[in-house]
Amino acid sequence: MVDVKQAVEIAKVKAREMLTGGPYNLEEIERESYRDRDVWSITISFPRDLHQVPSVARLGADPMQYKRFLIDVETGELVAMKLREVASR
Repeated sequence: MVDVKQAVEIAKVKAREMLTGGPYNLEEIERESYRDRDVWSITISFPRDLHQVPSVARLGADPMQYKRFLIDVETGELVAMKLREVASR
């Protein structure tokens, strides 16, 4: 069984392997069910590359982006990585 500290470390390692940018910050931890699996949902933030955002949209663009990493509680396997939408400020 994977505890929450292990799940966070797995999510951070996967973020470094799969995503550009950094540094990575832990934002949220939840335990939930995903496709009949018990998972840790770990939300990580990292700086957005604003050069890839059209110039007009940059004015209101959040400088951070957020990803949710779903880690299987039993095996530690990365089950999914999802975009985490943030409510408007």
